[in-house]
Order: sequence, then structure tokens, then C-alpha cells
Amino acid sequence: MTPPTVNAYEDPQTNTINFPAGILQPVFFDSSADDVINYGAVGAVIGHELTHDFDDQGRKFDVNGNLRDWWTAEDAKEYETRSSCIANEYTGPVPGVPGVQQNGRLTLGEDTGDNGGIHLALSALSDDLKNQGKTLEDKDKNGVTNLQRFFLAYGNLWCNQTRPEAARTRVLTNPHSMPELRVNNVVSNMPEFKQAFGCKAGQPMVHAPQCRVW
Repeated sequence: MTPPTVNAYEDPQTNTINFPAGILQPVFFDSSADDVINYGAVGAVIGHELTHDFDDQGRKFDVNGNLRDWWTAEDAKEYETRSSCIANEYTGPVPGVPGVQQNGRLTLGEDTGDNGGIHLALSALSDDLKNQGKTLEDKDKNGVTNLQRFFLAYGNLWCNQTRPEAARTRVLTNPHSMPELRVNNVVSNMPEFKQAFGCKAGQPMVHAPQCRVW
């Protein structure tokens, strides 16, 4: 990747995560924003790349970057059960893209990264706030809690516009889910989101079951 590229990646063979300068600017990272916003934005991206080390492909590489099965049979079986929940959840029609269905196995690695990365970011934010004598329930001047602001920052990452033809091609070929699913499916798997916005069991933004690998 070139320095101005707005993207990031994980390389299992060198065991590294990489962030070109292009992604370290709004809306992903904003030096003028407070920590809550940046944890919800670039923090979730960093967590996403870290989680790739333990997705359906990254987990096959060991600490030295060698292609080697280093998991116990029990752990591998549990992983497959949890990842199948994610794959099944993302398989099906895509909002706004008629006539095609997403293959949850095609997008499994990226979906696992999204779902795991936001948990890492939220955990880090919680610890950071605690060290400052603050909590996720503290409110800003508009009465919005830190937990709500975290999720709003995450959702704001994926605002975009895609032509119907490009969206159809993306659903059929791209290992990344469409942006709407990268938000709605992720937060609907989180009890913290349900708590933050007072969602009720059975509502669209509260999935049952709530899938989680990491």
C-alpha cells in the first residue's frame, strides 16, 4: 500500500498489522476529537486487523508466521461452531441490493474481524476511561453517553454511496460485507449496544442468537 492509501491490512506471515498514513485522518482518526470517538472509529479498525490473526485464515498461521495447525482439537471445534454462526448470519439478501445474496463464507474473515475488533476497541476504551476516573455511562453536554457516542462513531465509519451495479458486483465477489451489514450485523450482536440504546429482545437490532467468536 502507498502512504496515501485509505486502508489497513494484517499480514499473517510477518505477524504484523499495517496502517498507511491515509487512514489516519477523519473519519477514521481525528486528532481534534476525544478518545471516545477515536476508539469507536480507528480503534475498531485496529481491533479488526488484530482479529484477523484469529479469523478463518489467520488462525492457521503460528506466532512465527508459519502455516501450521497450532490449536487443540477442542478449540478448533468450538471456533468452527462460533464462526458458523457468523457465516449463517451474513448469508442471505442484502438490503438495497436486489437479486443477489451474500455468501457468509466468502465474507467470514472480514465479518469475524468486524465483530471481534469492536469488542477489543470497547474493552480498551472502558479501561482507558476507568484510568481517568470516567465511565461509559458518563454523558456529554447533549446528554449522550460515552457508550452511545462510541457506537455512533463506529456507524459513521461506513457511511457511503454505491451505484447499484457496483453494489451487486461487490456482494458477489468482495470478501467485505456491504457497509450496512458491517454496522447493523455487528452491533446487533452486542449486548452493549442493546443496553446503550434501550433495545428490546425481538427488535431488529437485537439478534437472536447474538453471534460472537472473540
